[in-house]
Amino acid sequence: MRKMFFLCVIGVLLMGTGCSSALEAQQAKRTEIVKASIKQTPSADSIIQHALGIGEVYPSVESLSKASSIIIQGVVIHRNTFQSEGIAYIKFTVKVTKALSGEIQVGETVSFITLLGFNTMKTSEKIILFGRYHPKDSLLSKDYYTSVGGFQGQFHIKGNRAKRITSHLSATDQKTFPPLEMKLSLLTTKIKKAKKTINKRPPVSTN
Repeated sequence: MRKMFFLCVIGVLLMGTGCSSALEAQQAKRTEIVKASIKQTPSADSIIQHALGIGEVYPSVESLSKASSIIIQGVVIHRNTFQSEGIAYIKFTVKVTKALSGEIQVGETVSFITLLGFNTMKTSEKIILFGRYHPKDSLLSKDYYTSVGGFQGQFHIKGNRAKRITSHLSATDQKTFPPLEMKLSLLTTKIKKAKKTINKRPPVSTN
């Protein structure tokens, strides 16, 4: 089920069409096109792996925290779309209002890039993002981040509650990717506990 979901998403993102049983042959062809594009574009390989979280499901705040370079609370102040090697992306510029983890300061602006199909955040929205760091490359002339597992690492904030962005998923897929809705204070507490546990782990022996 998970594998089929990710294949469907890839087809939608790059070809702009849905995935259904009636289009299995077309879907297979689209998948081959995607694979070919990835082989030709190292940066696309990185983005797709991180944006989709192919083969990776993050069912909890703890798992998201462990996979993150930074975790921030902020506001989307700008967004724009662009293409690279025939693949459509969207860049979100986020102003940090609270640094929950990582080398980041309140007031900084950071860039998050994802595939256009994961256009789940709007300007002025308050969000929490679990991010992975990427040094500047052919996609962007400065350092940037991708959200862990695509939509899995994106949370909307409404009032005193936070919820993972899953409204674009089917009811079946929402069982695989739970919304993790909870009070904002509880979410931040879970993040701090998860990061504290990681920091306490002993170094891995190289012998």
